[in-house]
Amino acid sequence: MELKTTATVNVQSSKKWSGLQHHMEHNPNVNHSNKDINQSLTKYNVHGVIAHRDKILKQHYGHFITEHDAKQKRSDRKYGSVTAYLEKQHGQPDITAVATFGSKELLEPFTEQLYQEALRNQAFKGNLSRVNFNRHLLATYAYGLKKYAQGFNRRNSHITLTEYYAHLDEGGAPHLHYEAIPRGHTTTGKPSERLTRALLAQYGTDKEKQAKGNKEKNMEYMRKWRNQEDQALVRCMNAAFKERFKTPVKFELTRTGLALKLPMELYKKHADEIVKLKQIKENLETKNKALQASVDRENKRSEELKQANDDLAEKLRREEIDRIRRKKEQAKERAELDKKHEDIERQKQEQAKERAELDKKHEYIEQQKQKIVVAKRNLDAEREQNNQFYVLLGKAYSLLGKNFQYKGKNVNYEVAKGKLVPREFNKSGVPLLADLIRTSAVERLKQLQGLTLNHGIVTHHDQTPSKSLSKSRDDDFGPDL
Repeated sequence: MELKTTATVNVQSSKKWSGLQHHMEHNPNVNHSNKDINQSLTKYNVHGVIAHRDKILKQHYGHFITEHDAKQKRSDRKYGSVTAYLEKQHGQPDITAVATFGSKELLEPFTEQLYQEALRNQAFKGNLSRVNFNRHLLATYAYGLKKYAQGFNRRNSHITLTEYYAHLDEGGAPHLHYEAIPRGHTTTGKPSERLTRALLAQYGTDKEKQAKGNKEKNMEYMRKWRNQEDQALVRCMNAAFKERFKTPVKFELTRTGLALKLPMELYKKHADEIVKLKQIKENLETKNKALQASVDRENKRSEELKQANDDLAEKLRREEIDRIRRKKEQAKERAELDKKHEDIERQKQEQAKERAELDKKHEYIEQQKQKIVVAKRNLDAEREQNNQFYVLLGKAYSLLGKNFQYKGKNVNYEVAKGKLVPREFNKSGVPLLADLIRTSAVERLKQLQGLTLNHGIVTHHDQTPSKSLSKSRDDDFGPDL
């Protein structure tokens, strides 16, 4: 598992360690200002002493005090002890700091994820309730903070951590309060209680140690030291989780972008100015509140006007949109109407064209009807002429002595017309008349000569007689004629 987390070291140089111990111990009988303390978790807090404060102070200031007192002839100018020296110098030889690992927002989801991973781990199977897990987790955080405190003096050659308290029972993230003694020197070689001089002795060059008032370097080394300690805190937590948890956990340091705190020596140097500035700030804040109230009223009025203006602009915009939309719709409707008119005109033209074509067809049909009437009239006249011709032709048959009978009925007209053909002649119509005339002439000649002729057999004109005639075999159209 990997987690990007924060780690910060906050130096509280204005607070004395002795005044904070009642807070550090989290005694349940003391009414603490911090109301987030959970007394049930206080047992997981860790307290430790890395170095004896008096011994470190004696090492740092003892040689200087001894040399100084040896040079003094008057007893009132001698310091006599480190405590007397610090009281006369009004110095605070130690600093207090808080090393905080992560944040509540980062660690809460990580805790849940780690618990689920631990449940899947065979090493904890069946023996890891949520209560036991929380206890184990708090003990691991305490162990990581303890490892950080124990390695502090190895990392820092001119800052000595003397005592620490690891707190796991507060509402926020796990953190470590500790006391440390800066062991730097001034440009003249005098022991200094300032953290900036200790950092300069730890990181700076010989030339930088002799320089005065190098604020940029002081800030640079403060950032360097803060980064060193932040990284160390993360490494100690990684080592603690690796040792106490079977589930591999890797923390990675990330920055939140917060500025570093003001170094102690700069704070003390400008303390009076800071007080005055705070008073000015309070006055300005009071005036600012009044101005802010006025500004808020103006802003509110401005917002109302702006809102009214925005509403009006929105109304006008919507009206303009509606106008444009209506205009487009009207244009579209006009275009559709124009198209419909064009379609109607085109349909009218097509209908007129169709009517003209129909009129032309009607005229043509009337012409054809007239022609048919005329043709029918001509045909009727021709039929009448033909009928008269056939009547005359039948009469001619009679004049020549031929009265053809069929079923007891004279059929000279039908023979003349060609509907019936006498078998005797196998002809009808005009050809039959010609044969009859020729036959009549021959018979007349034979009569003159005393000869007689027998009548022939009448047959149909075509080779296949009609059914109505072929059924009767009497008169001139029978088989025996």
